[in-house]
Amino acid sequence: MGATAQTQGAGTSARQRGRPAEVRAALEQALQAADADERVGPLIAATRLRMRFEFTDSDLVLNVAADEPDGHLRWWSSEEAGWRPQFSLAMGSEVANRFLLGFQSLAIAIARGQARVGGDAGAALLYLPATRLIREPYRRVVQAHFPGLAVREENAD
Repeated sequence: MGATAQTQGAGTSARQRGRPAEVRAALEQALQAADADERVGPLIAATRLRMRFEFTDSDLVLNVAADEPDGHLRWWSSEEAGWRPQFSLAMGSEVANRFLLGFQSLAIAIARGQARVGGDAGAALLYLPATRLIREPYRRVVQAHFPGLAVREENAD
């Protein structure tokens, strides 16, 4: 008996569930919450994160940098961030949503060809654990503002 996760909303297509703009908006709100968090913000800042999220089912990009002088995190929703990312994650918005909610293993997504990573291996070892710090704020944002992105776990028989 294993566990599977399904997105809520019967009859909702994957395109509707994982709208790239909604995932990006939820991620931006989660980054804002993480930045304001007295525990999470400094932990992410300590990594000196320079990361790029690319949503392959659209032309949306989100560049994230940590340890900025006026706060812990900064992000840009454009191709040009003024710096080169040390690590990048490229995946469709549905996979990104499930990853950010903690229901998608990045290793499995890569093996299935659903995600690509790029950049320095050392940066990946530092940044991937930092992305886990965004999960709880992301879950809260999805629950409060983007219920169509919510994923629930169900036991499979």
